[in-house]
Amino acid sequence: MSRDYDLGETFDSRLLAEAPRVRLSRRGIVMGLAAGSVFPFVSGCTTNAATGDSQLLLFGDDQIASMAATAWTDMKAQTPQTSNAQLKNRVLGIWDRTIKGAAAQGHVNPNDQWDVAVFDTDDVNAFVMPGNRVGVYRGITELTENDDQISSVLGHETGHVVGRHAAERMSVTTAAQVGLMAGQIAVASSEELSKYGSMIGALGGAAVQFGVVLPYSRKHELQADRLGVDYMHSAGYDVKQSVRLWELMAAQSEGQRPPEFMSTHPDPVRRAEELRSYINARGYALM
Repeated sequence: MSRDYDLGETFDSRLLAEAPRVRLSRRGIVMGLAAGSVFPFVSGCTTNAATGDSQLLLFGDDQIASMAATAWTDMKAQTPQTSNAQLKNRVLGIWDRTIKGAAAQGHVNPNDQWDVAVFDTDDVNAFVMPGNRVGVYRGITELTENDDQISSVLGHETGHVVGRHAAERMSVTTAAQVGLMAGQIAVASSEELSKYGSMIGALGGAAVQFGVVLPYSRKHELQADRLGVDYMHSAGYDVKQSVRLWELMAAQSEGQRPPEFMSTHPDPVRRAEELRSYINARGYALM
């Protein structure tokens, strides 16, 4: 059980790889920038009803669900699913109760269909794919100590769907591509700066990765943690166990994690602390 609990990481790389790439000519970008219309929909933001956040969404849920369909089919074909009926029924039972907690808050449609798979590997992980597809690895069920902690995992995954995090992350990444391309054109057009084009390009790429993409990812993880606690509470699970989960994760991954600013996920210790504060602030429990 050496892997960290990187929720969502399993599908993100595949989904982003299948996302449409910006394919504009230099002339097209220059003309678009001059007209303010390289990406006419970049400025269109929407407010998420569940979180209250304003989100940049260049892709609809149906679009990304379609992109994820092949990845999900491949995943189920290539990764063994558990033959342990007791384990599968346990996970599905916790899922059913947790998703009803989300529905009680009006965040999901109680009639929506979900495809939940329990994979028979040691990975200490779980993930959700667009299109209501949820994957849980046996490894995470073995690390957890009780059903409440598994509900925390499943509530977190539901939070990613409610927060529309896959669509937002893909949108931010795509918008960043446009920004980088526009910057590269500006550098190439400058006689002075063009001498340092490769260096500036590398710095620009690093700035986007560490200053935009990764912070967005960490924000999504913390938001999904909080939503997951809300759903646990509505479902009647012990929300204090969400903090205990991240204490277990911190111990399990001690000395193995990169610095937080280089990671898609916040440090487990920080996640436990933030959840403790959130639980107290919401009055769910006193910790």
